Amino acid sequence: MMLRPNFDALRELHDCANDRLHIHSPTIQQALVNHQQERWVHEIWESALRILDVCSSTKDGILTVKQQLQDLQSTIRRTSVGGETGFESKLAAYRLYRKKLRKEMVKWLQSLKGMKKKKKKKKGAAIMASDWVSVVVEDNLVAVGNVLGEVRETTISIVDSLKSLLSIPRTKCGSSLGLRLKLKLMRMSNQGSVCELGYDEKAFEAVEMAIDDIGFELESIFRRLIQTRVSLLNILSPAT
Repeated sequence: MMLRPNFDALRELHDCANDRLHIHSPTIQQALVNHQQERWVHEIWESALRILDVCSSTKDGILTVKQQLQDLQSTIRRTSVGGETGFESKLAAYRLYRKKLRKEMVKWLQSLKGMKKKKKKKKGAAIMASDWVSVVVEDNLVAVGNVLGEVRETTISIVDSLKSLLSIPRTKCGSSLGLRLKLKLMRMSNQGSVCELGYDEKAFEAVEMAIDDIGFELESIFRRLIQTRVSLLNILSPAT
């Protein structure tokens, strides 16, 4: 069973990291002018962009899944299978998109898991006054880099959770062929309902609620990543 990330703690950490970037941006800019910590800043920028890209794609995927689930729920409430052939086509569209989204999720996870974890080591030697700028910059970049590492792990957890939810609800009919045969028999007898196929409204509602929870936390991460990106862009712009 996958442990639920501490989203509240992550939000606080990310807000703190964004504040540090904003407050110390002039100092970091000065370091870049002097060609100090340039590579480290660009690595953090690239990490933020990669996570942001996955979050954006996941948000789009969640929106489409929700729309299709709501459409299926509406069909279930509106009519029985005997009088509504739309359920079969809508279910087929949902299954097709679900299959496509799973493949995309594998790519997203590979992208996130392929990111290197980098942490700067503090120097043990005495710090000279002339090195103060470099130390302040390094301390803040280490903090931001570490927070992005936590954001990365949480995003992986979110994508994994969404991937698991896509396998729900399952039909009692098993394969697509079994579903088509069951639908045909129900139409011939003019009896039965969608619920008899193993697709009941409550199952869809449960999945939709879980996806809503994931979407809420993902939106929170996305907004904070946008702030991180803007701060880094403001820092890098004068140096480019």
